[in-house]
Amino acid sequence: MLKILLADDHHLVRDGIKMFLESEADFKVIGEAKNGLEAVELNAELKPHLVLLDISMPEKNGIEAATEILQHKPIPKIIMLSMYLDEKYINTCMETGVHGYIHKGADKKELIEGVRKVMTGQNFYSKEVREVMVSNYINSLKQKKKNLTQQKVTITKREMEIVKLIMKGYSSVQIAEDLFISNRTVDTHRANLMQKLDVKNSIELINKVTELNLV
Repeated sequence: MLKILLADDHHLVRDGIKMFLESEADFKVIGEAKNGLEAVELNAELKPHLVLLDISMPEKNGIEAATEILQHKPIPKIIMLSMYLDEKYINTCMETGVHGYIHKGADKKELIEGVRKVMTGQNFYSKEVREVMVSNYINSLKQKKKNLTQQKVTITKREMEIVKLIMKGYSSVQIAEDLFISNRTVDTHRANLMQKLDVKNSIELINKVTELNLV
């Protein structure tokens, strides 16, 4: 029999989750807490196999309660239940060492699946939470790629002068006259810039320079 401690400050929410859990023959809710402090105390008293914690609770929030519970043996598995899909909450829970994070919008099937997977030693994140994690990971990769691109691009002082004039719509002849250099020198700098920034024409050059905040 899987002994479960359920903590949520809303009685109706606890009743609904309890009903879902106890529809499984081998699940038993042995304690209910209406705040984080009660959750810590009941965990020490009842020694459940699994603790389901709401994040937003009075006295102690779910993250604070989880941190305390994980410091005392026997250590139960912990799943956070929350309406929050904010990256900071998800990351903080992962750093705390909890074993799962299930959005309260999840259905009964996903809740039961999460509980069973966590009890076999796996970490579990409900569908909505996984989508946030994947989205954040992709955005992180894009930012890293952008940062690497910015780090690789080095524009000389002369090239910067030429870029600014190109952005003003100057032709190569006008740039040469303005900077007192030859047309050939301007064309050489322009070619070097396009190669550095991996662009094919002046419009792409201007867009890339703007994107990378080089001027």
